Amino acid sequence: MDVRKVSSKSQITLPKEFAGKLVSIEKLSNGVLQIKSGEFIPDSEKVFHTEKFNKKLKAFDEWIDNHDLHETDIENTNQGNKS
Repeated sequence: MDVRKVSSKSQITLPKEFAGKLVSIEKLSNGVLQIKSGEFIPDSEKVFHTEKFNKKLKAFDEWIDNHDLHETDIENTNQGNKS
């Protein structure tokens, strides 16, 4: 166990193994903190790391492998839909 003193500005020095890394600090209960190092995903990008998104991406990859790509003529795409 490593005991550290929190400064008057609420700062603590972590061991050198954490130098330059991102850490998350989670308050588990009153007086109990959990510190984890790692890479963190912004909230706006979390959807890209879900099983549902990965299934859709895999399905798209399979679709694109089985279809020829061609240029879309934007100006003529809605001509058949005029009333």
